[in-house]
Amino acid sequence: MEIFFEMEAIDVEDNPTAVALGTFDGLHIGHTEVLQTMKAASKKLGLKSFVYTFSNHPREILTPQNVPSKIMDIDEKVQIFTRIDVDFLALIKFDENQIRIEPEDFIKDILIGRLNMKHLTVGYDYRFGKKARGDVKMLLDFAPIYGYTYDIVEPVLKDGVRVSSTLIRELLAEGDIESANHYLGRHHFVKGTVVRGKGKGGSELGFPTANLRIRENVSTLKPGVYVTQTFLNGKFHQSVTNIGNNPTFNETGIHIETYIFDVDSTLYDETIEVHFLKRLRDEVKFDSFEALKEAMKQDVIRAKSYFSTL
Repeated sequence: MEIFFEMEAIDVEDNPTAVALGTFDGLHIGHTEVLQTMKAASKKLGLKSFVYTFSNHPREILTPQNVPSKIMDIDEKVQIFTRIDVDFLALIKFDENQIRIEPEDFIKDILIGRLNMKHLTVGYDYRFGKKARGDVKMLLDFAPIYGYTYDIVEPVLKDGVRVSSTLIRELLAEGDIESANHYLGRHHFVKGTVVRGKGKGGSELGFPTANLRIRENVSTLKPGVYVTQTFLNGKFHQSVTNIGNNPTFNETGIHIETYIFDVDSTLYDETIEVHFLKRLRDEVKFDSFEALKEAMKQDVIRAKSYFSTL
């Protein structure tokens, strides 16, 4: 997969494309439907598959006072696009230039002139261009002018519920990880680097933890203890993860600490992925070191019981 971070770097003149447009915030099953529809069209028509999206959320510029929390960071997003096996991915920064572009110019200069688009796939509610004046109807009206075909993907319903990024955020904020995973069509995960902790807590309790540093504050999960699987060195390991601020030790800020059952070595500077499966309990401020130790012991027992049923 070839990735473009700047508009000027996009060069697909020799490769007619099937393009999927969208913000793809969270890459849930509705987004997957758009991408798979585009992929099927690219194969049928003999085109290269191209995803055009943004490296930041448009609302960071449009409504900076009301920016939705991130479901995943850019590395995690790229990882999923790689798994989908897209030929080209544009992650363009949404900025003042994007705000000012007229929708007609977006079609002519970017989709046709820059992306060499011959087929288009978008969701039913896609909007673009200055003042969001561009919509699906405009894209359909311009299709015969520029000679591209198209697929419009209707809202995806699962169990009668319309799947959206807003729904996913709400479920994560509630700690309902199992429902969130249901609508994501995969496990919610965070990816980051293992860093040295403050030398207290997990190791002293007999449960040495990997302290995860993430590049951006994308963990929208409700604080608490979760059953997880940690992907390390090409393999998934059973684990338990705490998201919170370690109130027993009077710490502040959000921490992600993972106890991996069958890994004894320190993992400093290793990159790991933590996949969330089930919520066990709220984060609690315990009255004593021993009470915390007993709670962690019970967390591990419950997690192992969960894994035994899989």
